[in-house]
Amino acid sequence: MRIYPKGDSALTVMSDREPSRQLTHEINEFRLEILNQEMPFIDEVIPSENSLMVVYHPYSMMMNHQINEPYKYMTEFVERIIYQKKKDLNNREIIKKSIAIDVVIGGKYGIDFDHLTDLSTDEQLQVLESRTYFVSMIGHTPGCPYLSGLSHRLFSDNCNYKQFIPKGSLCIERDKLFITTTDTSGDWPVIGWTNVEIFDRQSSECKLNFGDDVILNVVEELESKDGGYNPCQ
Repeated sequence: MRIYPKGDSALTVMSDREPSRQLTHEINEFRLEILNQEMPFIDEVIPSENSLMVVYHPYSMMMNHQINEPYKYMTEFVERIIYQKKKDLNNREIIKKSIAIDVVIGGKYGIDFDHLTDLSTDEQLQVLESRTYFVSMIGHTPGCPYLSGLSHRLFSDNCNYKQFIPKGSLCIERDKLFITTTDTSGDWPVIGWTNVEIFDRQSSECKLNFGDDVILNVVEELESKDGGYNPCQ
């Protein structure tokens, strides 16, 4: 892994490996270990599918903790964490959660699903439901999970039109799925919808967290009047 500065108050740890379930879990272990150190001058530790960004306060480090070279200190600190965690991970199995999410696919809840590929609807459903996905990123909207593991047979570019996308929609962005946590609009293919509360705004708690395994359980109907396609005005 390579470490380089990101501005004057953050550093990025970047892996040269291709994104994978194993790499995502390793990055999550590094993130949790850094947070567990409870360093008062570390503000955020932000993971992605093959990198980790650590945001810190150099002024506080120099004025309150007598650390004269903040970037050097943080680089050495992160290097020690990664070295130790890699040794730990070699000797144990990574613990992760596996979460099932009920989704309705196609129809008014997934208007783009029926013409997504040249496969039949049944074949597309089989491909979609047969995979185990994993949360490789959180972003776009608060708590919005990006799910890696999508079959290459369902990869998709943007639609050629913009649409209203309700909270809980299952969308495709190139080689990933994501579930919207707010009402939004965009030109992503919308293939389904869930009534599961993915992100609780009051508590800021996420149903799906970085590194979790996710199984999509396709059902015919979900109880709610929300969801569904509407054209943008």
